[in-house]
Amino acid sequence: MAALTTDQIQRVFQDGICGRTALYALKNVDATDTVDVAADFKVVKGGGIVSDTGTTIGAVTIAGTVLTVPSGPADDAVWMLVVGVAV
Repeated sequence: MAALTTDQIQRVFQDGICGRTALYALKNVDATDTVDVAADFKVVKGGGIVSDTGTTIGAVTIAGTVLTVPSGPADDAVWMLVVGVAV
């Protein structure tokens, strides 16, 4: 488990002023890696990932604004969709 660094996380889409939806591109991701989305969300309500190859689809675990990647990815490129309350 490792916290992804800023060069591994890129927000590629965001919509919403009160409620927010954001799509992130994550690079070199392993299962149980964590992503902190506090810069974009006050509260995270849900989130999920799809690996770039489509071999892993799953829900993230939420602890405040820190999201944990589910089992599956190993040095993968991953798309992560997050919904919640905007900052």
